[in-house]
Amino acid sequence: MPQQCPHCMTEIHAEASTCPACGAIRGVWGRSVESWRQASTFMLGVAAFFVLAGIVFGTWVASVDDRTTAFDGLIAFLFLSPFMLFAGGVGLLLRYVIPRMQEGWYR
Repeated sequence: MPQQCPHCMTEIHAEASTCPACGAIRGVWGRSVESWRQASTFMLGVAAFFVLAGIVFGTWVASVDDRTTAFDGLIAFLFLSPFMLFAGGVGLLLRYVIPRMQEGWYR
């Protein structure tokens, strides 16, 4: 069943993601759901980078000399944990919460 674009009142297909007349985009907060998924993939990649960086940094700190221990390496790993948690949390929010929100038309 055809719909009308709320901006230009052109008749468009019900599954269309953009209006052919005015270029309005169907999405959440002015972006398409697919672009939110791409952003979430990027943020989850940033979180994975910080996990790996924390492991490498912690291993390096633990092996600097004979006075450092595995506990020092753990502290070094935990130093980067806020960055891991923030990037991972934002990535999961973008992946699972935002695409389930009500879609609208944005120009």
